[in-house]
Amino acid sequence: MDRTKASTRYVLLAVWLLSTVGLAWLVLRGHHTFDSSATLPALLALLLCTAALLWWLSSGAPPVPPHAPRTRRGRFALLLLLAILVLLALRAIVGPPLLFALPVIGLVVLAILRPRFSPLEMAYAASLALLAGIAGLGARWVTIPPWTWAGLQVALVFPGLLAGWAILRHTGLLQAGIGHSLWVADGWAPALRSFAYGIALATPWALGMIVLGSANQETWVQHWWQPLIAIQPGIAEEAWGRVLLVPLLFLALRPVARARTALAASLLVMAYWFAYLHTSGGLGALISTAMIGTLFALPTSYLWLRRGLETAIGFHFCLDFVKFVAAYLLNRGLWPS
Repeated sequence: MDRTKASTRYVLLAVWLLSTVGLAWLVLRGHHTFDSSATLPALLALLLCTAALLWWLSSGAPPVPPHAPRTRRGRFALLLLLAILVLLALRAIVGPPLLFALPVIGLVVLAILRPRFSPLEMAYAASLALLAGIAGLGARWVTIPPWTWAGLQVALVFPGLLAGWAILRHTGLLQAGIGHSLWVADGWAPALRSFAYGIALATPWALGMIVLGSANQETWVQHWWQPLIAIQPGIAEEAWGRVLLVPLLFLALRPVARARTALAASLLVMAYWFAYLHTSGGLGALISTAMIGTLFALPTSYLWLRRGLETAIGFHFCLDFVKFVAAYLLNRGLWPS
């Protein structure tokens, strides 16, 4: 390990430890509303955690395979602006039903690229899709029938993962270790360790969400087992929000930009668009989008890109799991409101 990477790791560890202790203390003191006096310290702690994490991840970033020899700034800016406008229009016009179109996009990508997958890749994508679908049966925060929601998760995850991997392989990113799956590349043991690592790493972010009042909105959590449903967004949202959409935008941008530039732009745009989808929309949601995107979507996105799919799933799972546990305690009167 070189000195720069070691230094960034020690900084991340120190910030992670101090933030975890401080945020845990705020949670135990009963701070769990956005208008409490603990909101500003919580936001600052999460911002420091995010900065330390991104610095650490950047220090060990693998090289991006070159594509365009240089960035054509005018064309790149126009194409990027067009992509942003299209994404915003889709959110405004279509809204949440947009999710039903994503499996079709995944199938179109597979039909065009005609990739070949190993039996392990096929089985793993199908297993994650099935797990997300089963967990989706218990989701009570959605307004559509449970079986429809569960089926949608299967449709999002299976072609989403395969299409995303196909684009990553087609562009050479997957071969460079970017956006890979540790289960497929290294086996089940490293994948499970990375999943557990993602859970542990997410601790201050999860506690910060509680301090900011996120658990108060989850009134549907009434049974002890319901927090485990967090695995559904952990898998499905990583599949379509990261593995599918980031490579898809990268594929559109790479003819007019250096690969590193196109990849960074794709990750940033999709992270904040993903955050925007989690708001009520409109101009009034810009502040919430900036907060969610910076503090939660960007860390998860870069973890997927640099540390693998299972690390990102573990990180995402922890955020929702801790939130749902806190909601259960609040809803059952086991934690003073």
